[in-house]
Amino acid sequence: MLEVAPTVYISPRMNPGVRSRTWAVLTSWHTAEPQGSVVMVWKDVNETGGIGIATLGTPPRELLDVDGLWLVRKPL
Repeated sequence: MLEVAPTVYISPRMNPGVRSRTWAVLTSWHTAEPQGSVVMVWKDVNETGGIGIATLGTPPRELLDVDGLWLVRKPL
C-alpha cells in the first residue's frame, strides 16, 4: 500500500480477500481502542457510483443510496 499522506494509505488493486482481512484487523484495533475513525473505499462496479465504502468510528455516519448517489447522514 502507498502512503499518500500521513496515515492515508491506498491500494488500487487490493483483492477482496486481502481487503476483508485488512478490515477485520482494523475493526479489531478500533474495538480495542475506539478513537478516531476509519474509512475504507474500493472499486466495486456493483455498488453506487462504482465504489464500495466501509466506515468505523466517530463521528457516526450513515451512507444512503438515493437515486444512484451516495449521501451521508448523521444518525438521529
